[in-house]
Amino acid sequence: MTAPIGQWLRRSFVNTYGRDPVQIRMMGGTVPTGVAVSALNVPFAIVPFVNADNNQHSANENMRLGNYIEGVRGLAGMLTEPFKAP
Repeated sequence: MTAPIGQWLRRSFVNTYGRDPVQIRMMGGTVPTGVAVSALNVPFAIVPFVNADNNQHSANENMRLGNYIEGVRGLAGMLTEPFKAP
C-alpha cells in the first residue's frame, strides 16, 4: 500500500471523495491475480464496488445502485489522477 501505485490510488480517492479510503491488504475470494502480475510484471490493486452484504455467487446476489454509482465515480477519479512515478 506504500508502493507508488498504492499512493496514487489513495491520492485519487482522497481527491475524489474528500477523505481517506479504507485500505485492506488482502481480501476474500479466489481472484487469480498472481498470474497476471507475474506475466505483466506490473503492480496490481483491486478496487471493489460491491456492498459488504452482496451475497456473492448465491441465489440472491445483489449490488446496491449507490455502490455502483460511487464505484464509477471512483474510477473516473482514477482515470483523471496523474500517476507520478518516483
